[in-house]
Amino acid sequence: MERVTPRGFRSKGANQAEILRARQRDDMFVTNLRENLSELMHKLGGSKLLLHIVQSELPAKFAYFIATTAMNNQTIGEEYTGIIQADLKALKVPSLAARTLAILLECFGEQVLIRILDRLLVSINNPGNELTPEAKSILNFSLTRLRTAIPIVILAHRGLFYILGRYYSLSKRIAGVDYIKVYGRRPAEGISWGLRLLGVATIAQCLLKLWSSRQLSASEEAKTVEITKGLGTDSRSCQLCLEVVPTTATPCGHLFCWQCISDWLAARPQCPLCREYAHPSRIIYLLNI
Repeated sequence: MERVTPRGFRSKGANQAEILRARQRDDMFVTNLRENLSELMHKLGGSKLLLHIVQSELPAKFAYFIATTAMNNQTIGEEYTGIIQADLKALKVPSLAARTLAILLECFGEQVLIRILDRLLVSINNPGNELTPEAKSILNFSLTRLRTAIPIVILAHRGLFYILGRYYSLSKRIAGVDYIKVYGRRPAEGISWGLRLLGVATIAQCLLKLWSSRQLSASEEAKTVEITKGLGTDSRSCQLCLEVVPTTATPCGHLFCWQCISDWLAARPQCPLCREYAHPSRIIYLLNI
């Protein structure tokens, strides 16, 4: 892989088609690397945990970008298309800190942020904390919405890339890392209308997901009000369908039938009654009812 060391640039930025082709080449190489590592671990008789880690794409992807981008080398895809990563504002190769930040955010940023939000939800709904029920409700609502919005924001940013041609990923925008064309056939002037159309469709898809999420939240609120009104009718019935004998308890102690609470938590990980955080894996089937 070629080392990139120019001090300044006069070349124009790479276009979307070149960046996408480069990333496709890199993704193919990462997939092959992951498969080879997994096969090697099987032959060496690695532990189940190590096999599970290797079979994930993240270790291979992280190692690949550390050996290329972090070391100021072109990736295989960048060599193929004749582009390099650049700080277009400063007209120079991005700093080691910027390249490393882009790698960490791209490989782990979304997962780490979601894990942090999950831990916050668990902490908020811990019976031992001193938060009021109103504060718990507000924080649960806000953090759950934020958790839902993270992948949508990432997808919307990809739509902006298709339209504007700048910053392939949100991680590269945060780190200030873009691409320029340095050799090979010059890119066609202007932005592809096909990619612009794809970008508009991607952003429209994101808006539709946000609208659907909001509608689902509103319908759940209305359903919760109806449930609360009908709690006194028959305490021996599931408090969602009001028909089946409840067999399943949430961590907060409320009872529902298995099918109702499973469907509810798959859409929104909160108890329908008290709004405490409830992951689908934490509900308990009561055998002795």
